Amino acid sequence: MSPLEAISRWLESQDLDTQLEVAAYVTFSIFRKSDVLTLGGPEELDTLQRWLTEPELDPRAAAGRALTFRLAFEYFAEGRIRGDGWKRTEELERKSLELAKRDGKLAAARKAQRKLQLLPTRKEHWYRVAKSWNGLAATYLTREALALGSLPRCDLKAISNGHCLPSVPTVEASDAALVPIVPATAVEEGEEGRNEVLFSQKSGQS
Repeated sequence: MSPLEAISRWLESQDLDTQLEVAAYVTFSIFRKSDVLTLGGPEELDTLQRWLTEPELDPRAAAGRALTFRLAFEYFAEGRIRGDGWKRTEELERKSLELAKRDGKLAAARKAQRKLQLLPTRKEHWYRVAKSWNGLAATYLTREALALGSLPRCDLKAISNGHCLPSVPTVEASDAALVPIVPATAVEEGEEGRNEVLFSQKSGQS
C-alpha cells in the first residue's frame, strides 16, 4: 500500500467529526481557497480525498503529497494535543450557535450547542487519533516509504534525521526534547489514555 493510499484509508477510518476537522485545516493550508479557517464540511472532505486518491500520479508527486499532508496534519494535531488548537474551534462553534439562533434555525442551533458540550470528549478523543496516526506514520511514512529522491524544500536525509517533520506530543514533556517516533517505541497507556508514550524523549544528553 502506498503512503497516499495509507493516509486516505486512515482518514476514512476516523469518525466523521475528525475527518471534517482534518479536512478543514489541511485543505485550508494546502489550497488557501479562503483567507479564513472554517469548521469544514463535506466539500472540504471531498476535495481532500480527491487530492489523496488522484489516479496515475507520478510517484515523486505522490510522495510529495504524502509529505505535505503529514506536515500539515501534524502541525494541526500538535495544537489539538497541547490544547491551544481548540481555541479557534470553540470560537467558530459559538459563532455558529449565535448565527443559528439569530436566524431561527433550531436544528442547527441544537447541533452547535451539542458540539460545544462535547468539546471535552473531543479533546480526549484526539489522544487516540494521535496514537493511531503515529502508528501509521511509523509504518507507511518512513524514509524508505518515501525514498524517491529529494523532495522540494525538505530532502529525505533531513526527514530521517527528524529535522523536517513536527512531532505530535501526547504528554507534557517539560524540558525533555521530543523526537519523531520510531517503530520500536513502546506505547504505555495510563489514566484515561493520557500517558501514552508515543515519542522517545532525550534524556538531556546532546
